[in-house]
Amino acid sequence: MLRNYLLVALRNIFRHKGYSFINIFGLAIGLTCSLLILLWVQDELSFDKFHENAPNLFRVEQEQFYNGQAYHVNVTPYPCAPVWKEEIPEILDATRVAWCGGRSFRHSDKTFFENEVHGVDPSFFTMFDYPLRDGDRQVVMNDPYSVVINEATATKYFGDDNPVGQVLLVDNRFELTVTGVLMKTHYASILNPVILVNMEFTKDLGEYNDSWGSNNIGSFVLLRDDADITEVNRKITEVVYKNRESSETTYMVAPMTGIHLYGFFGFDRDPIGVVYVYVFSIIAAFVLLIACINFMNLATARSAKRAREIGMRKVVGAFRKNLIFQFIGESILLSVLAALVALVFVTLLLPTFNHIAGKEIELRSLFQPSFLLGLLAITIISGIVSGSYPALFLSGFQPVKVLKGSLQQGRSQVLRKVLVVFQFTMSIILIIGTLIIYKQLNYMRSKDLGFDQEQVIAISLRGDIGKSYESLRQELTRIPEVLSVSASSHRPTNIGSNSSGVDWDGKDPEMKIVVGLSSVDFDYIETMKIQMLEGRAFSREFPTDPLGDEGGAFVINERLAKLMNKESVLNERLHFVGVDATIIGVMKDFHFRSVHNEIEPLAIFIAPEWFSSMLIRLQPGEVTASLDAVKTVWDRMLPNYPFEYRFLDEDFVWMYRSDVRLSGLIKYFTFLAVIIACLGLFALASFTAERRTREIGIRKVLGASVGRLVVLLSSEFAKWVLVANLIAWPAAYFILKAYLRNYAYHIDIGWTVFLAAGVMALVIALITVSYQAVRAAISNPVKALKYE
Repeated sequence: MLRNYLLVALRNIFRHKGYSFINIFGLAIGLTCSLLILLWVQDELSFDKFHENAPNLFRVEQEQFYNGQAYHVNVTPYPCAPVWKEEIPEILDATRVAWCGGRSFRHSDKTFFENEVHGVDPSFFTMFDYPLRDGDRQVVMNDPYSVVINEATATKYFGDDNPVGQVLLVDNRFELTVTGVLMKTHYASILNPVILVNMEFTKDLGEYNDSWGSNNIGSFVLLRDDADITEVNRKITEVVYKNRESSETTYMVAPMTGIHLYGFFGFDRDPIGVVYVYVFSIIAAFVLLIACINFMNLATARSAKRAREIGMRKVVGAFRKNLIFQFIGESILLSVLAALVALVFVTLLLPTFNHIAGKEIELRSLFQPSFLLGLLAITIISGIVSGSYPALFLSGFQPVKVLKGSLQQGRSQVLRKVLVVFQFTMSIILIIGTLIIYKQLNYMRSKDLGFDQEQVIAISLRGDIGKSYESLRQELTRIPEVLSVSASSHRPTNIGSNSSGVDWDGKDPEMKIVVGLSSVDFDYIETMKIQMLEGRAFSREFPTDPLGDEGGAFVINERLAKLMNKESVLNERLHFVGVDATIIGVMKDFHFRSVHNEIEPLAIFIAPEWFSSMLIRLQPGEVTASLDAVKTVWDRMLPNYPFEYRFLDEDFVWMYRSDVRLSGLIKYFTFLAVIIACLGLFALASFTAERRTREIGIRKVLGASVGRLVVLLSSEFAKWVLVANLIAWPAAYFILKAYLRNYAYHIDIGWTVFLAAGVMALVIALITVSYQAVRAAISNPVKALKYE
């Protein structure tokens, strides 16, 4: 019996090659989308699960409270972790991870600035299982002047030579010995170490801060299996209170394996990572369902072709369950064939998909048990879903009616219309989503940030370079290719530091706010072209502007000025960053973080010891000539340091990389969903034209024009698409309204997007069916009237 079912299924596939191709190819595209998203989701869910101690690894986080609102912070003070390990029995081990990048590294004649430099405790390699190609993980970080580098860094400095035992010169002052090399792996992790130095060495670099009130580094702990998380949270908070009595901050631990998806920062409590997983999983289900609907539609549409076979099987004794099994089996067979084609597509498309998604998923992931099980489940479910209604519908035919030729297809025609409407409803929702996301990205790119990032380059001032900043600035301002030069502790695209220690005369003692801060040089406001609303910018004509023991000056943004609630804040005292200084000006609010976030209060001041970046505004026009002129000055004054720079607008692009990737992926998946829907529509249009062949012939004999016949055949499908629009528009509106809430500043959802998506779907549908409609309309009426 199984052999007979298989033979019948194969004969049907080869007998109706066109419909079989549409079924298999459409389902293969749907499966390809689903499998690529499955790989992406699998990678997203795998972060840091490769560590042997993964279930017991946690990051310590904290919540600060301002006016009843919790402000979530993912960093802690430097001294905490060792004390927590010593005083809390549930903590088996602890390590700290402190960023100290922007350092120059030299070996022989090779010098580079390295941004991915982190200070860690020796326990880093006993807690985490980042594999070492060279070195003993038990002792690799024991020496304060040891350094562990990854394979790419080892090749950059040492070529094919063994790097272990070699020396790297840091900031032209410190010699570090390479004691280990990290192996390149495909594991996904939130840390991704590149260069690791000993935490003790960060003191030599001037990075270490022994204050219990300054949050600078990540702290990770390894807990006992039986540790009570609530009790651990209470104990780590008590340890902080004991060492900093004024603290009101609450500390807690967060599972390391959940940080990538569920981590969040600031006042916003919505983790965006897991939202993307849900969004893409839903898109995968949409696309696959659209492909399954094609199969259902075509199978029911062509039911008459197999009616006699079903009637004969029933006459000779087949039960309904046998027929259901047969049709479900045929559907699963097609699904298996489509899955094999999809695997080929996935293999070919994976490099492109990795580029768009920003992933490094390897082909070996296709053979992981979780992926293979997912593939098997998707294939079987697709087969069952695709064949379910046809199996139930076809197996229900009454043999007497079938053999008499009195088969009625009313119910199947209604179902086909419902399914096509459903297909296009999902496709239109995806089209609208793509358009809205594209408009939001354009809005972010074109939004007035409050400063001008064009033609500005940033150069790191870490290490000894900072000592040469002033003389370098003076030399650069003398060349015509440079309009202005300044410096700051943070690039204006990402001012991440803030403090709650702010006060002014008349401030409500119950008001608690967090204020962003950045140290800047003279000419910063002019260099970045930030508009002043009141007062003045910092000026060398006022030597009292820099912060010092006797005060200094602050320039604040309008957001902070509004919170101060004074008629004028000029010349008001502001206590901030530990000093009392005078407010000399109010600048217009500018976006110093992503537009995901609302603009927060900000105060800038002059403190040269904090400078980390030099900002150079170049003359508009010939960028290459301007950069060459700057490099000439650099090489003359700092011959031992490479000239490395970054345009500020590159930071802007990097800031929205996740949104760009989301947009790119949704765009391609939407395109494929529409292609699949159109394949089904094309096949249905072909079947409809075939079924109405005699009617078309009679109409032509009676004088109907080709145009009228095309309109007649196309209007039925156009109605379905119009109905799909009416359903899709409100659904898309509510979905996208929720999506745009992730942005503090976003576009309005206008009616034009819905109209554009509707027209687009209608035009695509009409183009799809028009070929079959025209072909039927221009056919010879004599042949049509002979049609049986």
